[in-house]
Amino acid sequence: MPSVSHLQHYNMRKFRKYSFGSQGAATAKINALGLDEEGNPTHSHSIVRLGNIVITPGTYDEEGNELTPPVLSDSYHVDVLWNGEPDPDWDAQMVWCAPMGVHTFGSSSAIAEWVAECKVQRPDLFPDPEPEEEV
Repeated sequence: MPSVSHLQHYNMRKFRKYSFGSQGAATAKINALGLDEEGNPTHSHSIVRLGNIVITPGTYDEEGNELTPPVLSDSYHVDVLWNGEPDPDWDAQMVWCAPMGVHTFGSSSAIAEWVAECKVQRPDLFPDPEPEEEV
């Protein structure tokens, strides 16, 4: 069983989504978090490079031949599971989407924290449910 300090460390992680103008801009921001002389990260954050995500899926015939190509975003997307508080230098690139976008990771508490913060930042993405009509 994990130690209490390990669990506390894990629960301090925060999941965030980011959008950059290019892969190069994302790489520069990631590298600024710290690299050793061999190019390995010196930080303990988990980073997933999603790239240019699909905005509109392509269409395909029965044989799998492409009829219309998918439309990709102009932005390069990165998800980060921060070990502690998110780096405020990344705030300008932060994005909020409902419910999770194309990717998520981390503990259930990290995901729950992201959803709660997303509801604060973008309440329009979480409309109140319509009351059901009685029959």
